[in-house]
Amino acid sequence: MAFQLNIWVDEASTLYTTQNGFGETFRNLFGDEKQAPLYFLALSLWRKISDSIFFARLFSIICSLLAIVAFSRLTQKLWERNTAFFITALFALHPYLFWASVEIRLYSLIILLTCLLFGFFCDGYLQTDKSLRRAQNYFVLISICALYTNYYLGFLLIGGYVALLVLRRWQEAKSYFLQMLVIGVAILPLFLLSDCNFLTESLPFKKKNR
Repeated sequence: MAFQLNIWVDEASTLYTTQNGFGETFRNLFGDEKQAPLYFLALSLWRKISDSIFFARLFSIICSLLAIVAFSRLTQKLWERNTAFFITALFALHPYLFWASVEIRLYSLIILLTCLLFGFFCDGYLQTDKSLRRAQNYFVLISICALYTNYYLGFLLIGGYVALLVLRRWQEAKSYFLQMLVIGVAILPLFLLSDCNFLTESLPFKKKNR
């Protein structure tokens, strides 16, 4: 499918945005895509290896394969072996995952980041072992990457905090809240870049040039 499918308009937009390397992608993506930058910047570097449509789709395929691994590890923490295997198989064979895997868009990367977030959240905040601080650090790092990939993944972070409150894990909720402040500081450049682009797009001469 990755070899044979034609591209559609959103994929063409991705190829256009990432065709001239990292620097041009960074300069143009807020105006062209109006989305968070991480996927497009990563793909612009990936396409330096090969500029083919298949190779651009291969990035999504790899993200989906890694997502299956991350999801499998998550299910093994929550269910017994046979149940975990069955649920992982349903995930791996889901039509949406197949669709995302051959899209030259950020969907498969979002799925991967979501699986990683749930996995590190489980390890870092729902376990009783105090030595799992490393998992919390990984959760913070993946959270920053997630928000630089898609703004809506922020709802998962809010949901994690609510879950800790519902479960009355007060100490974990306190640590989680403080770590969310760190994440908030880390994504400030994202909002600043977005605001600067919005102001530039609003200038009268910019509209006139168009």
